[in-house]
Amino acid sequence: MSQNAHTLHLFFEDPIKLKTFQLVYQYLVADNTEQAERWADKLGGVDLGALWDAQWFNQQVSAERTHLLLRFDTGTHDDLPLRALETLFAHGLQAAVLEVFYDQVGETERMHFDQGQWVSRKAFFAAYPQWRAVVEPAVERDSASDGNAEDSSEDEYCHSKDPAKPVSVSKLRQQEAERKQEAQEAAQAFIDMARAMGKSGKSPVQGFIAVLLLRAGFKGLLQAIAFTVVTVLLFKGLWLWLGLGLVLAIVLPLYYMLSEYKDIHGDDDDSDAEGGDGDGDGGGNDDGEAQLAEAPAGDDADDAANTPKAPQAGH
Repeated sequence: MSQNAHTLHLFFEDPIKLKTFQLVYQYLVADNTEQAERWADKLGGVDLGALWDAQWFNQQVSAERTHLLLRFDTGTHDDLPLRALETLFAHGLQAAVLEVFYDQVGETERMHFDQGQWVSRKAFFAAYPQWRAVVEPAVERDSASDGNAEDSSEDEYCHSKDPAKPVSVSKLRQQEAERKQEAQEAAQAFIDMARAMGKSGKSPVQGFIAVLLLRAGFKGLLQAIAFTVVTVLLFKGLWLWLGLGLVLAIVLPLYYMLSEYKDIHGDDDDSDAEGGDGDGDGGGNDDGEAQLAEAPAGDDADDAANTPKAPQAGH
């Protein structure tokens, strides 16, 4: 069974909070909810459900002098621990690094967080250069032994997922929830469409092709509208550009729909063409066989001509 392996490096500025969260997580791993709640109350009544997801498994907790280390596994479709990070940042967490190993594809991805925001790897280590040896120990080891090895060891940590600009954990969590909901709604809509077409006796594949064609036509229509708006605003000749825009509103959707149709049915057309050639070859073979069949008949005719006739009676 495939799964995702998570590793969370949690850095606290206050050593007391580091120790307190260590106790909370250790009691959670030990399934001692009562003691975990007692220590969570010392942090201001932290919600244990927000710190620890019941779907996590293979949990491990270890504490170092500078940080807390959490390890746990999840299913391949489970969410990132953004809720836990949001709660931790609200109760004293200074920075964090999330490392996820995706078992299905065999790849590792890292995300860096600072002061409640998702930041780039470069920005994170610019703010905390002392934690690079903790999060990426291989880089420090290779660079100390061989200067050329640093580039190769850097590649191990280049699977960093960096934002275009810093994003708060709460907003990131909201975006992930919206993206997941949209994906579920799209999947459900396709299932409903397939069911409706199945009841009406139509093929779901044809319905899917129709959706693709409509999307291609809508793309052309949007481009025509954008062209019309820009030209009307920037150039003189209102009616000229409106007329041209109207023409494009007809031509572009048809063009994109035709291109999409050719992309979908291109293989079928090629197969038909190849089938036609095959039939032609078969016809040629039939003619050859007919000629071969006629050859023995011709030989028989020659033999009959060369055979002497029997003498007639009476001579």
